[in-house]
Amino acid sequence: MTKGFHYGGQAVIEGVMMRGQKTMVTAVRRPNGELAMDIQSLATIYTGWMRKTPLIRGVIVLIEAMVLGIKTLLYSANVSLEEEEEKISGGLVWVMVTIALAFAVGLFFMAPLFLTKLLDPYIQSSLVFHLIEGFIRLAIFIAYLKLLTLMPDIKRVFAYHGAEHKTVNAYEDGVP
Repeated sequence: MTKGFHYGGQAVIEGVMMRGQKTMVTAVRRPNGELAMDIQSLATIYTGWMRKTPLIRGVIVLIEAMVLGIKTLLYSANVSLEEEEEKISGGLVWVMVTIALAFAVGLFFMAPLFLTKLLDPYIQSSLVFHLIEGFIRLAIFIAYLKLLTLMPDIKRVFAYHGAEHKTVNAYEDGVP
């Protein structure tokens, strides 16, 4: 194991994606119980000099997380739907991501600001304004997570998310 590199991954539908320095592997449980594996070498944009360059690397890591995350979610969705005729297309995924981002910005940024603005006549300090906005944002986030856990499919993804963290930690600590 190379020092200084932190392995990562994410939970996907019925599985996990693990990312190393040069390879990404996605393992997904098929409807019949078997495991489907997708092993991909990472392009140099994810491993090259740009990933080590200050200011550029943050943008690269953000793009990497989005692109690889969407690819693995698409793969896992298609594997989990293998008994059905229709597969999810890449174009549909990008439409869903755009809608999800708009929803997230509206719910977690615009709604707290709007609600705090309603209290603006009663707030004399910008510090208090921002504290109230932050509290509202936190309350919305906690309520959102709580509502998500009521969905059985999302509960299952959260379980895989925990497994992904345990696996990465065990590997980085040298535990088999």
